[in-house]
Amino acid sequence: ILLAAGFVLAFATLDAQAQNSQTVSRTEYEALAAKVAQLEARLNGMQLQQVDTVTQEVLATMPESKSATPSLIENVVAAVKQREEQVNFPWMNLSKWASLREGQTPEQVVAILGEPTLDEPSLNRRIDFVYTYEGRRPATNKKVIGKIRFYKGEAIEIVRPVID
Repeated sequence: ILLAAGFVLAFATLDAQAQNSQTVSRTEYEALAAKVAQLEARLNGMQLQQVDTVTQEVLATMPESKSATPSLIENVVAAVKQREEQVNFPWMNLSKWASLREGQTPEQVVAILGEPTLDEPSLNRRIDFVYTYEGRRPATNKKVIGKIRFYKGEAIEIVRPVID
C-alpha cells in the first residue's frame, strides 16, 4: 500500500512538474529515485516484520510435537499389549515374585504365580523338579524366564525373571 502510494505521489509530482516545465531536471529525477528507494526499503522492512509476527503466531498455536505425546493408536497398542501380558503371563508381575520364599510348597507357588510353563523333572539328586515360567513380553518381545527348584516338596531355589 505504501509502495503504491509512493509511486502515485512520485508520478503525480513528476506529472505536475512536467506539465509546468515540460522537462525534469537531473536533480529532481535523482531526488524522486532516492525517495522511491527509501519507500521500498521501508516497505520491505514492514513486510519482514509482518512475516515474523505471523510466524510467531502460527508457532504459538501449533500443537506440541508428535514425539512428545503418544498418539491415540500408540495408546491403544500399549493398552492391548499390557492387557495381553496380564492375561497370558500373570507371573510377569515382579510383585508376585517378591512374595515367594524358600520353603513354600508347589501348591503355594502355583497359587501366587499361576501354572508354570514347564514342569520338568531334574537329573540333579538334590532337586526333584523345576517349575519354569517363560514367555516373551508383548511390549518388548524379549524372552523372560523365571525358575523355582523344589526338593522334598519345598522350594529350595528361586531364580526371579529379569523384567525391564
